[in-house]
Amino acid sequence: MPSRNGGERCAVPVVLIAASAIAVLVAGCGSPSATTGPSATSSSSTASGPTPSAANLKPALTGLLDRNGAPPAAYVASLGGFVVQARWSDLQPSPGAPLTSGNAIDGAITDVRMLNATHHLDLGLKIRVLAGIWAPAWAKDLGGTPISLINPQNGAEGTVGRFWTDAFGSAYDHFVSLLAAKYDSIPEVREVTIARCTTFYDEPSILDTGYLPNDTALLASGFTDSADEQCQRQEIDAGAVWQHTHSDLALNPYQVVNSAGAVRTDEPFTQSMMQYCRQKLGLACVLENNSLRSPPQASYLTMYASMQALGQPLAFQTATAARVGSLDTTLAYAISLGANSVELPGGYESLGTADSFASTTRALAANPIA
Repeated sequence: MPSRNGGERCAVPVVLIAASAIAVLVAGCGSPSATTGPSATSSSSTASGPTPSAANLKPALTGLLDRNGAPPAAYVASLGGFVVQARWSDLQPSPGAPLTSGNAIDGAITDVRMLNATHHLDLGLKIRVLAGIWAPAWAKDLGGTPISLINPQNGAEGTVGRFWTDAFGSAYDHFVSLLAAKYDSIPEVREVTIARCTTFYDEPSILDTGYLPNDTALLASGFTDSADEQCQRQEIDAGAVWQHTHSDLALNPYQVVNSAGAVRTDEPFTQSMMQYCRQKLGLACVLENNSLRSPPQASYLTMYASMQALGQPLAFQTATAARVGSLDTTLAYAISLGANSVELPGGYESLGTADSFASTTRALAANPIA
């Protein structure tokens, strides 16, 4: 992701701290308010469930991952798995319908099993659920007409639904429950992303703010920061239906919608969501960031330190090949943060050898998972 201006942040040293330091983090950065703390009540109850037991979890993904599907043959043995992109609109095109058969996830499971059998490996899958502009039309229509937005990064246009409302939340919860019922017991499916409160990217803290037409469109549709903060908690709650599979929460400095189109981020809120995710989902919660590069963005350093302090499981995706800088340095930084897995940029074959990536995969796998 491109660089973004940072908001108010507390100073947390970039050192490895045990996961038990959650309370220290909150004390140092300011405790979240009653509306953002883990005791807040979720009005979206269809996906409520017990905290997944660490003893019942499948292994988290480790090593390097291909973010665009099955890796090229020459790199299969150098990676730890790959990502399957799963659009909600493709998986559930009509309301209340079951998941479509023969979908992208089904195809990826077939592919990974074939690769594992052929190469005697244990590659795993991450399901990247895509909601936001990839939500089905019927979900975007809940509560009003779809909201038109423009991606400030590339000018692309798209529409989203009122993802912060109870009606949309209930639809998303039902969708997630269908996914869990079908895939939670599949050994190769190791992780699934949290995606309800998203727009263009599978990153809930990025609301495409600082672009006045987007802010105006959201506010005119009933969006408020408090409603979105509740949405952020509820999408984590929905992950409790996955009792054997890890849920990945993509983190960025939280963007605040401003009626004047000003850019502001709320770093303490991002930290409160890290804490909430771990309290709600336990070690099933993978803290993830999809913006890693060399040098790292200054506005992200506090967040990276907080992730490191809360401990594993941790996952990263690098920036694109054009923006990652030195891929070797970026991967070394991920290892130093304690990352368990890293998604490589597209075109990684031209950026490193199979042997060098295999070495990095081993180093990532050597990082402990609490």
